[in-house]
Amino acid sequence: MDFSNLYLFSDIDGTLGVAGQGIPARNYDAIRRFVRAGGHFGLCTGRWVTDIFHFIKGLPVNSLSLVNNGAAVYDFARKRCLRSIPLPDASLSYARAVAALDDGIQVIGVNESGYYDLTPARPGQVREIVRSRMPAVPFDRFKGPYLKFLFLPPAGRGEAVIEAASKMGHEGVYYTWSGASFEMIPRGVSKGTGLLSLCASEGIPVSRTVFIGDNYNDKEMFLSAGLPVCVAGTPDDLAKLCAFQVGPCMEGAVADLIEWLEANPAACQAGFSREEAIAGS
Repeated sequence: MDFSNLYLFSDIDGTLGVAGQGIPARNYDAIRRFVRAGGHFGLCTGRWVTDIFHFIKGLPVNSLSLVNNGAAVYDFARKRCLRSIPLPDASLSYARAVAALDDGIQVIGVNESGYYDLTPARPGQVREIVRSRMPAVPFDRFKGPYLKFLFLPPAGRGEAVIEAASKMGHEGVYYTWSGASFEMIPRGVSKGTGLLSLCASEGIPVSRTVFIGDNYNDKEMFLSAGLPVCVAGTPDDLAKLCAFQVGPCMEGAVADLIEWLEANPAACQAGFSREEAIAGS
């Protein structure tokens, strides 16, 4: 089996593994087989790099990866960020305005050094969910360049809050929903634009790219990759954008995909057309 002409990108959360549970052994074994066969394995995630290293320990990430929702390209082999698109300077004031929409919103700011709890102090409210994982910093002490702002709204309030945030007229950014939280992203940036830019700069044919994901911040990647694949449980409106669906995340969804590639060498050698793959699924 020769996978030297394939570039496989995997989302992390809900696809490769789950925070607090890790990565299934089947995925480790299959990814190692894929890489030994010459395959190029990279990540395509909304996470910034400081929240990735501990999670992928021992994983052979041998291709350039798309992080921060496609806003940055990172070389995990050399531990180097090759390029990154930051948020505009005004994004800090935007984040403060979004926080004011609901007293229950928790706000996380991300810069090159990591993740910080920016949630405004409110009498009688505890922020243990965020503070247990990251240091608390007031808005006026959080330093740029700003890479991302993440908002955790109260249960049942997410869609209303992101709709209100999207109507605030914030220039240079947009808000994307992930199911339980939403993020502020540089306008015009997505995992899909990140992939197309990477392919153009590195001379990678899009027809040689494979992506597996599970949620709404993967939508543009499903629309861009040569072979888009989703995990069991992916929302139906996203699943219909994919060539096929594999099993649940923690049962080894990425391994399922790699086993499909191993069982279909002719298709791998010919390359993939997203439209043809979906039509034939």
